[in-house]
Amino acid sequence: MNDAENLSKLLTHLPPAVFHGFMTSEFGLAIAALDPKQGKREQRAAMQAELSSLSVKERQQIEEVAERLVLLSDPAGQDVVNGFGKNIFDQIAAAEFAAIDNQYQRSLWLYVHERALFDEALQARQADVFRQSASCYSGYVAPKGLTVSEDEVIRKKFHEAIAGMLVCAPDQVAVQVFRRPRAGAESGADVELHQISIHYNQPPEVVDRVEHSQLVPQDLVRAISSYVTYEPGTGYLEVLSKDATNRQAIVCLVADTLLQSPINGEKIPLKQYDYQSLAAPRNFDVGGESISSVKVTELGYSAPGHRSMRVAMWSNDPDDIHAAARTLIGPTFAFNNYHLDYAKVAIHTKKVGKDRARTIVVVLRDQNKCNVKTKRERDRALCDRLLAKWNLVKEIAVAGQAPADQLAA
Repeated sequence: MNDAENLSKLLTHLPPAVFHGFMTSEFGLAIAALDPKQGKREQRAAMQAELSSLSVKERQQIEEVAERLVLLSDPAGQDVVNGFGKNIFDQIAAAEFAAIDNQYQRSLWLYVHERALFDEALQARQADVFRQSASCYSGYVAPKGLTVSEDEVIRKKFHEAIAGMLVCAPDQVAVQVFRRPRAGAESGADVELHQISIHYNQPPEVVDRVEHSQLVPQDLVRAISSYVTYEPGTGYLEVLSKDATNRQAIVCLVADTLLQSPINGEKIPLKQYDYQSLAAPRNFDVGGESISSVKVTELGYSAPGHRSMRVAMWSNDPDDIHAAARTLIGPTFAFNNYHLDYAKVAIHTKKVGKDRARTIVVVLRDQNKCNVKTKRERDRALCDRLLAKWNLVKEIAVAGQAPADQLAA
C-alpha cells in the first residue's frame, strides 16, 4: 500500500486482532475474521490484501486517521501521550492504559477511549515539534504563577481579538485551551504547562483542477496553526508558529486577555555554553540520576586560516578523548592550549522499569548552539539539569534582542 504509509505502519505494529477490531468498528470494513491457525505474518498479509482491494479514496480516508495515530506513536508523541495518560480519571481505564507496552496501541487506545485527551495530546505534540525549530520559536518573560482564564466571556473576547488581528471572520478561527504536564528541568518531575492552540484560515489561493475534461480554477483554503504555552513556575511564555509575522502580536494578546497581565516584550534569556572545562580530564557528577556513565567522545577547535581540528572516538573506547588525541596528534598535545568550539558528550542511562538503557548524545557548538532542544521531553529536562550541574551552561539577558528567537535549549 504505497499510497497509505501510515496505515501500513499500523498494520505492521499493532497486534493483528487489535488492528482488525479497529478497522471493522471505526470504518465499518467487512474484513474477514482472522484465522487463529495462522501466524501474525499471515494474518497481516490477509488483511493487507483486503485493504489493497479498497478504492484509493476509501483507503485515503483511513490513512488520514492513521496519520494522526502514528504522530502520537513517535518519541515526541509518546512524551505527551504519557503525560496525558495521567489525566484518565477512571481507575480501571487508567490501569488498562498503563498496561499497554506497544506505543501504537497506546495511541490507538487514547483515540478510541479518550478522544478529547487524544486531540489535546496531538496539539501538544505539534507544539513540541515546533519548539525544536528556531525559525518557529519566540519566547517572552511573563509574571510567574498566573493562570489562563477559564471565564467564557474572556475567552470569547480573546477569540474575537485574535480574529480581528488576523483579519479573519471569527468562525474562521479555532481556539483550544488546555493544561498539560511537561518534564521540568530542575527535578525531572512534571510541571504544569498551559497551552493555547490557535488555528486560522489563510486567504484562499486559486489552484487549477480538471473537471469534465476542462481545466477550471478552484479556491483552496489552507489553515495555519500557532501554539502558545505558558509555564507558571518560570513565567516563560512561548509562541510556536511558522507565521513569524504575527508571533509577537499573538503572544501579547494571550498575555493581555487570557493571562490578564501585559508583558513588556522582554525575551527569555538566551543560554550560552561554556565547555572549555572539557579541555582537561574531569569527572561528571551524576548523583541522583539514573546514569551509568558519561563520556566526552568528540572535541574540536578552530585555528587561524580557516583551519580546524576535531578528534572523535567511540563511547566504548577504553581511553578518554585526551589520550585518543595524544595518540593521533602527538604525545605532548593538550586541548588546554586551544579554545574549544565543539564538544560531543555521550550520556548512558540505566534501565529503569520499562524504560530501556539508552545513550543520549549532547552536541555543543560555538557559544549558544546545543542540540538539547531537539530531544524528547524527559531527555531534554535531564540534559538541562546535567549541563547546569556540570557548569557547562549559563544564561545572559537579551532583553529586546532578536537572538532570543535562536534559543538553543
